Amino acid sequence: MNKLISVITPAEKNEQYINTALESLKNQKYTNFEVLILHSDIDSLKRVVDDEYLNDERYRFINTPVGIYVGAARNIGIEEAKGDYIYFLDSDDYISENMLQLMTDNIGEFPIIRGRMKSTDFSTSSVVILPGTNKTKMYSTNRYNLLRTESAINFMISKKFIDSMNLRFSEQFKTYSDLTFMIPLMEIVEVIPYSYEAIYFRRRGNDPINNPSLRQSSLKQLTPDLFGVYNYLRTDELSEEGQKYLDDKLLNFYRKRLVAEFKDDSTIERYFSGLVESINKIDPERLKNKDFILKNDVKVIKSNNISNFRKLSNFNHFLRDIKNGISSKKGRKDLLYKRVFNNMKIKDDLVVFESFQGKSYSDSPKYIYEYMLKHKSNYKFIWVMNERTNIPGNPETVKRFSLKYYYYIARAKYIVSNVRMPNKYIKRKEQSYLQTWHGTPLKRLAGDMSSVHMPGTNAERYKKNFNRETDKWDYLIAPNQYSSDIFRRAFWFNNTMLQTGYPRNDILTNYNDEDSINRLKRTNALPTDKKIILYAPTWRDDEYFKVGKYKFDLSLDLHKMKAQFGDEYIILLRMHYLVASNMDLTGLEGFAYDVSKYSDVSELYLMSDILITDYSSVFFDYANLKRPILFYTYDIEKYQGQLRGFYIDMEKELPGPLLMDNDDVMNAIENIDEVSEKYKDRYNEFYERFCSWDDGRSSEKVVDAVFE
Repeated sequence: MNKLISVITPAEKNEQYINTALESLKNQKYTNFEVLILHSDIDSLKRVVDDEYLNDERYRFINTPVGIYVGAARNIGIEEAKGDYIYFLDSDDYISENMLQLMTDNIGEFPIIRGRMKSTDFSTSSVVILPGTNKTKMYSTNRYNLLRTESAINFMISKKFIDSMNLRFSEQFKTYSDLTFMIPLMEIVEVIPYSYEAIYFRRRGNDPINNPSLRQSSLKQLTPDLFGVYNYLRTDELSEEGQKYLDDKLLNFYRKRLVAEFKDDSTIERYFSGLVESINKIDPERLKNKDFILKNDVKVIKSNNISNFRKLSNFNHFLRDIKNGISSKKGRKDLLYKRVFNNMKIKDDLVVFESFQGKSYSDSPKYIYEYMLKHKSNYKFIWVMNERTNIPGNPETVKRFSLKYYYYIARAKYIVSNVRMPNKYIKRKEQSYLQTWHGTPLKRLAGDMSSVHMPGTNAERYKKNFNRETDKWDYLIAPNQYSSDIFRRAFWFNNTMLQTGYPRNDILTNYNDEDSINRLKRTNALPTDKKIILYAPTWRDDEYFKVGKYKFDLSLDLHKMKAQFGDEYIILLRMHYLVASNMDLTGLEGFAYDVSKYSDVSELYLMSDILITDYSSVFFDYANLKRPILFYTYDIEKYQGQLRGFYIDMEKELPGPLLMDNDDVMNAIENIDEVSEKYKDRYNEFYERFCSWDDGRSSEKVVDAVFE
């Protein structure tokens, strides 16, 4: 068969992926196709499309009205299509090179065929078909199983068949509109072939906040759309299979999405009337094998009594919490936190401090606390500390995730943290949450990350969790205008930005004198007659053993450095707090010191004469001292290209040289005065841009702004 296939590809809001989709079509073994690319601004789209597609007459670019939904765009594509078959390909997805060939080989006399779908986070995937593995299965009474994703993609459908039914997508709904096209089709066809090896790669949406896929749309969008599509399609004329499909779709949506939403019973009113209308259409037979709670929910919903439903919903959530609470020690803590502590009165004089998830007494929370200890002594202070630590003022300390921890984060008027709180933290409306954050960003943050390479998560989950966290922040500290601008965007932050500089940097201004520095050296048993090199690299997002366990390969030749510099220098090794592996410093005694667990990196800055780093944000703070900084960036191409990327041009804007191997580092140390002179002007510019807000009074400014 050599019939023309019309591939319909709406491209709105997915311009960055369009070339990947088009490349997968270019690579098809079956070449008799046309591609209809639909967009509201074709001229701007063509500027990002590779020339080879602009010069290939098979690729047709069609203007669409601004603001239409994807269903309306596909309808335009159907009208413009010249092919014998229609195939829908979303512009952020791509297909295996044998896709169209397998579809045409196996459709036979049937009007429709479906291929297999796989989810992916990547832009390329390969498929190997072994001899004898090209299997085709026929779906008949179970054909609605092919609509589990509620999508028309990866179906190839006869254009003549579509026209004979006058079949089009509803243009009223943003989401679920595919069902208005596919269910009438499913009702007519009796058998649908399914090709196992015709694989469609469906990209997981990686920006659910700024550019969500239709599947990632908000509940405020999904819920009325599902109700509307359900009510439109759910008629008595529909087959038993079709009715069951829609009823199950509605019930599953209610159980998986709305029940969780109704934990906050103020949301019930938004959806209740639509829920009543749709639930009343469900066949009572559909509930026979369902559990008692769902049956009871449906009964009360059908009664159209919102007050009774609210009481029932709250009671059901209470029962679930009780059930989870009696199952484990962790469950009991969660139950007490949610049901008891969060209903107790807020203590207006209570402040909870947490730094790096309770790992240390450090960073900006430390300096805010010490300022308050002197100037706001009427408050009660709680520190989250996982290990016993001596803290000035002798505040009460609690372990993270202990029962006391939950008690205090529920009752404290003020929460001060420099990293994210646990996902289960419930921000009460009377609370003030001060997020200090922990560095001027060099690497891309949260909403600016195009991909996520961390154990136990992906871009969608990571960004959703991060967004839920930042929604709780009342105040966020910015160390400079550059950070303020990035934080607003990358953290989706719309509350009060405190443009004060970092409290943790107050010490770099107020104690930058010889007596203070030597006192610190003696306290830490470091020689006062030698200069200090501080090596503080970042962690790599893709280097980990398992969830929560990270690794790091030390790339400096410390033995060689000791031989050359041991009489004049010592080196302090400060690894990122997420790194779990230990370093072997055998033979380096008296020269190399592991200070990874040293609580206050600002004190390490004060003691150090040279900083060696890479992509860690430590150099932004260290620059307050105007001392030499060397950048050991041996893997810069990998880090910038494959991991998080950078906000600034490292070659042009950093206040020191980029060094690619150990010899480069040693040569720079040997000639540190010449290096400093070479980068003097750039260093001064860097200081003005990133350090000018740090004036030694940041803690004071923050406390005055936040605490009554």
